[in-house]
Amino acid sequence: MSSGNNADNQPDQKLVLRPIVGLAENLPKGDLERITIDAILRHRQLRDEAEERCEQCQTATFVDPRGKTVGPARIAYIVAMIDVHAQQTVLSTLLDVLGYVPLTSVDKSL
Repeated sequence: MSSGNNADNQPDQKLVLRPIVGLAENLPKGDLERITIDAILRHRQLRDEAEERCEQCQTATFVDPRGKTVGPARIAYIVAMIDVHAQQTVLSTLLDVLGYVPLTSVDKSL
């Protein structure tokens, strides 16, 4: 039986950023597509940065005997992942308003 929540006890509802919908929904398609492509590229950049921070975190040796911090490498990774997830929500909202996934210049060259 499903309770409407996932394993982390979070709602199954998709998060939509209403202010972004309001800003974007009446834009000309070309302008909205450009903004969405920029958001895609920014998301990819943030993802790559988070992957780097993850690697650095895995190789870092930091021990706080008092347990008061996880250390700078782990904090940098967590901040990077927060940025990725925030940008993913922005991107998802823009894609919903646009109605399709536009090709980026990188995608077109493949």
